[in-house]
Amino acid sequence: MDGDTRPTRRSKITDLQEAAILARDALRTRPELCLGGLFKQGRPVALVRALLAAGAGGLHLYSSPGAGYDVDLMIAAGAVEQVFIPGVTLENRLCPNFRSAVEAGRVTAHALDALTVVGGLMASAHGVPFQPIDALRGSDVLKHNPLLREIDCPFTGRRIHAVGPIRPRVTFLHAQEADRWGNLRHLSTMVYADQLMARASDLVIASVDRIVPDEVILDDPSRVTVPAYYVDAVVEVPYGAHPTASFPNYAMDEDHIDAYADLGDAARAGDREGLAAYIARHVTGPKSQDDYIAAIGGTAHLARLEAEARHG
Repeated sequence: MDGDTRPTRRSKITDLQEAAILARDALRTRPELCLGGLFKQGRPVALVRALLAAGAGGLHLYSSPGAGYDVDLMIAAGAVEQVFIPGVTLENRLCPNFRSAVEAGRVTAHALDALTVVGGLMASAHGVPFQPIDALRGSDVLKHNPLLREIDCPFTGRRIHAVGPIRPRVTFLHAQEADRWGNLRHLSTMVYADQLMARASDLVIASVDRIVPDEVILDDPSRVTVPAYYVDAVVEVPYGAHPTASFPNYAMDEDHIDAYADLGDAARAGDREGLAAYIARHVTGPKSQDDYIAAIGGTAHLARLEAEARHG
């Protein structure tokens, strides 16, 4: 046979806008978006902002068991219909837009627990029709959880609960490093459910603080946390998790999150101008990550977060 007919390996690097359009179009077929990270750690915020700027809407959100700022921002932008997340909180205060939207009936927040979400992702990742969950017996969560079913255990005959596969159409992750092929490296302990989400999802898009040369991965492949065969696209976005943290590169920006929450509280009280201006300044206005960094105070502001991450 003349020539080499083997398929050429393809770089998975793309830019933020292309990644957002890829996700938006995929979500039109099934609007289930899953977000990596946990609470204020390693959230894929730049991807979320780009998706909102691309006009996504009607979303059903999943996450690791704990979410906060990014989910609240998507709700503030009017892009969410349903939330399947056990905890949506800023930890030191409530998420104001999440609370307002649920109370007003604009968003349905399903009563789930962490076991249900993890079990559903496990069922999808393992390619099985359900995942048994027996630890919820006696819990009132069973009265309201829409994803659980009661079944007969085939071994004991006892009635147990199970959750079917949760297979997000798109998952957004954030890690500190990746190579051009999509091998991700989380450089802190903040991996949480990211690996499971990647295995469970149809389309996985990751933002990273930096793209590293191939030899960085090859010199120590054991540090790969999500291998390339689970990742469909990777975007280099410095400070792509801001205002959440991306240790050891930068700490969470508590001042920014608190200022955002203050605007949400004002919107709950009837004054939506500040929140609308925030969305225009930080979500729909910036044309690039550089524009976003300028809007939050520039590199001098971010240097403080870098120093905080280094010194704990």
